[in-house]
Amino acid sequence: MKNTHPLQGNEAAERIVRYFQANGFAGITEALIIRIRVKAGDRPEIDSVFEAAHEQEVPPPVRQYFEVKPFGHFSDFRSFDEAKSAIHTDFTQALRMEIPRVFFDPAPVVIDDALASGTKYDALMKITDNVDGYAIGILLNDPDASFLEYIGTHHGKDWQQIMGNLEITTASLASEINLL
Repeated sequence: MKNTHPLQGNEAAERIVRYFQANGFAGITEALIIRIRVKAGDRPEIDSVFEAAHEQEVPPPVRQYFEVKPFGHFSDFRSFDEAKSAIHTDFTQALRMEIPRVFFDPAPVVIDDALASGTKYDALMKITDNVDGYAIGILLNDPDASFLEYIGTHHGKDWQQIMGNLEITTASLASEINLL
């Protein structure tokens, strides 16, 4: 689908989708790149609050602690405006709970939502370390299957090799994409 919304990372999002498709993951048809910044708190405080939310089975207080903004989008099946209007349901609670890991942990970080289906994002990845106080997260969507389940059914696809190749392929993203 042609991007009609001028996000800075649209071309990078398309390259990510095409990379996965070229490596045997034909179902990966959408990437939403998000830029994450801490607004308040430090890791111990944020981890404690997110864990409490998990134990109470309530949504994590993402907006209280993090600024999350779209940075790039590419999809074979929906526009950015459609993805943006569905973000509250498609960026699932399971993936939102892991935003502290995506921000604070060194790359690579890969989180899967095994229950995701349809337009819900299957995976949240961080492939490069933080730059200028921002983490870059990539939400991936395969509308027909769970991302990690797909890996398990394709035994010729070595996840570590794919991640290594993805790191090499995307190492230039930080320099190509102006984060400010």
